[in-house]
Amino acid sequence: MKKIYLIDVSSMFFRAFFAIRQLTSPKGMPVNAIYGFLSMVTKLMKEEKPEYMVFCYDRKEPSFRHDMYVEYKAHRSDMPEDLAVQIPYIKQLADILGIPAVEIPGYEADDIIGTLTKVGKKSGIEVVIVSGDKDFGQLIEDGVILYDTMKDHRYDSAGVFEKWGVRPDQFIDYLAIVGDTSDNIPGVKGIGEKGAIKLLEQFKHLEDIYENIDKVEGKSIKQKLIDAKEMAFLSKKLVTIATEIPMDHNIESYRLRPRKDEELRTYLREFNFKTFEKNLLGEAGSAPMTSAEAGKAYYAEAATPSAAPDALATPMLAEHQTKAFNEKTLSTKELAGMFAANQPLWGFSDTRGIFIGTDADIISVSDAEFLGKLTDTFKVNWKGYDLKDLWHKIGAKNPIADWDTMLAAYVLKASDTSDFSKVYEKHMGEPLPEMASPSQTYNAHLHLAKTLDKKLHEIHGEKVFRDLELPLVKVLLNMENLGVRIDTDLLHKLSDELEKEIEVLEKQIHEQAGENFNVGSPKQLGVILFEKLGLPAGKKTKTGYSTGEDVLEALEHPIAKLVLQWRELSKLKSTYVDALPAMVHAKDGRVHTSFNQALTTTGRLSSNSPNLQNIPIRTARGQLVRKAFIANPRMKLLSVDYSQIELRILAHISEDPNLCKAFAEDLDIHAATAAEIFNIPLKDVNAEHRRTAKAVNFGIAYGQGAFGLAETLGISRTEGKDIIDRYFTRFKNVREYIDNTIKLAHEKGYVETLFGRRRYIDELQSGNAMLKKFGERAAINAPIQGTASDLVKKAMIEVNKTVPVRMLLQVHDELIFEDFTENLEKLTPQLVSIMENVAQLRVPLKVNYSIGDNWDEAH
Repeated sequence: MKKIYLIDVSSMFFRAFFAIRQLTSPKGMPVNAIYGFLSMVTKLMKEEKPEYMVFCYDRKEPSFRHDMYVEYKAHRSDMPEDLAVQIPYIKQLADILGIPAVEIPGYEADDIIGTLTKVGKKSGIEVVIVSGDKDFGQLIEDGVILYDTMKDHRYDSAGVFEKWGVRPDQFIDYLAIVGDTSDNIPGVKGIGEKGAIKLLEQFKHLEDIYENIDKVEGKSIKQKLIDAKEMAFLSKKLVTIATEIPMDHNIESYRLRPRKDEELRTYLREFNFKTFEKNLLGEAGSAPMTSAEAGKAYYAEAATPSAAPDALATPMLAEHQTKAFNEKTLSTKELAGMFAANQPLWGFSDTRGIFIGTDADIISVSDAEFLGKLTDTFKVNWKGYDLKDLWHKIGAKNPIADWDTMLAAYVLKASDTSDFSKVYEKHMGEPLPEMASPSQTYNAHLHLAKTLDKKLHEIHGEKVFRDLELPLVKVLLNMENLGVRIDTDLLHKLSDELEKEIEVLEKQIHEQAGENFNVGSPKQLGVILFEKLGLPAGKKTKTGYSTGEDVLEALEHPIAKLVLQWRELSKLKSTYVDALPAMVHAKDGRVHTSFNQALTTTGRLSSNSPNLQNIPIRTARGQLVRKAFIANPRMKLLSVDYSQIELRILAHISEDPNLCKAFAEDLDIHAATAAEIFNIPLKDVNAEHRRTAKAVNFGIAYGQGAFGLAETLGISRTEGKDIIDRYFTRFKNVREYIDNTIKLAHEKGYVETLFGRRRYIDELQSGNAMLKKFGERAAINAPIQGTASDLVKKAMIEVNKTVPVRMLLQVHDELIFEDFTENLEKLTPQLVSIMENVAQLRVPLKVNYSIGDNWDEAH
């Protein structure tokens, strides 16, 4: 999700001044605040990679608050002279780094931040307020966090409550009561933080306190409130951050602009900031290669035969040789004139915008949407890092993927490879320059791509990369662009129902506890459970007692069950029921999830905004969430789901005759397994037999032992061991598969899927017995789950290529489609045939399918 970073300059600059020892420039000027502030900003830009950032300034002249209260900030001392002389250089820094800066006469930086917070929320962008000022607690809500870079701590709504003891919506009332000595805000004299928290626990807001003044406990507190009523409400006005001040409300005005590198170098040298110069701009004083030097390097490289016949089409540079490129900005007309059909083209972006690279040029793109249409027309062969993200940014609808460095790194070792700088450092053995220039960035892309291409050949990973991952990028792009329709009316109704149920549960929990407390606070819950109620405490964390699901399930007290129910409904409400309507795109009324192709260790896809993999289906309430995923008018949804794909893969890999026979005869695999384990005829298998066999079947694929099976079934470990022993007696080849896989994993350090996808298992080298055991279980499961993932990806590519039906979603082993009923009925047989024949195994692949008005009906 895009983010906008709102920098409270005064707060961060002032803190940097006092946090860093005295530093002076060669001319003797104090520069410690500049140094500290620059450190914070460059670290933020490097690690967070924001697209939008704003420096928000206070003004010297009084703000509108002085008109309300002449004593506002009257006690503030003058700014230290050593700090004051550094301020103009901070404003200069904003211009050099391309960071938009805002100051508004009559208003404070807080009000600018408050208004931009609202602008960001309206634009669907996450807001990060960078400040150490607690006053911003009042702005925190879903999609807005407070980030204190000095303490490296982020506060969301729960964090605000944990830190200050009140909710964000009560924060103004809290400040109105306690006041603020630094700003000379009076508050209620004699009532401090603890008193304010207690009042706001009993009454929601300041107005409620005064409306119910007779109910306030304690004569002294009541009298203090009565005496300070006028000041309390004045204080509330003074501490309230304005969110609608007159300023530019166009979010695009706050996008980062290109950095002015030569001016930056001059700026850094003036203060003798050599480390910054090296990190941000390369070695101090070094010059890029001349065109002639670059040409020699290019032709020397081109004359060397490649070890890989199908290496990248774009000529690569010799290792770590830097090529000089012409950096330019072209008009749309000039851009159209430079393309040829099917030409290779690099694309990359950073906080300054989108760039395309050719053999000689780096071109800054001003009209991203035009670029997408233009490159689609010329059928450009795209190379880059995370092409799907780039294509979304330029609006490409029918692009061609020729190389994606992110996916190459992912195939080499499955993990989160979404951060280019981290992948570059890992494979190149050196960090990227901080806030690298376009030329430095492009050279880094070329060097890294060449290195990874070579490594792919070394591990024979080209097939997985070229046949599965690369073609899938366009399929996922199309799915994300299509999105899925959401029934917001149903979700709003469900939200109201859940809210009432949650309130009832919360009341019951408070009754069991004997007092009111924040059920969502693990710290407060731990105190209630293990100190007040005296229940047996489990493990203790740094922040208090552990109150995880496993701990609560083990407690024999009604409050534990109620808390688990409260958590389940609260999570369902916040994560899906309330969140989904906010994700609906205004233009088409659909939710557009984002599929993560390079994240999981098994090769499976994941998704976010929303996370489709965790949509609940077991409870009636959870199923209602699936009902909210609906088809367009006059259309239907089709769900096609692989049946027991992992067990079929296990049968194929192990070549176990009993497993293969059961699938070949299309038997109920769990009933068939039960018949083998308990040595009874298939017709005599009852529900309990089948439940046990199902637990064994799924547990075996995940390396589950006797202890795990016993926990799942609620039986003794001895019984669990006996069942597993009987299983392996009847399915001997499965035992051999497990033993051989673990042995080979220890020898090689990795396992492979049927398609050659590797999973390296570092835990096998651990001296920790538990970690090593985890690694062995992963080794058993990875070839099975990874092959299932590969089969689903292969099916998606084939279906997308041959069946003209709209593919919307992929969840585990299920694909969701949308089309007119007659089209679905006509095309489903072809679609099913492709999915069932996408690979030939020793046992048949089978899919189940259904058509309905919503996902729940079709599932």
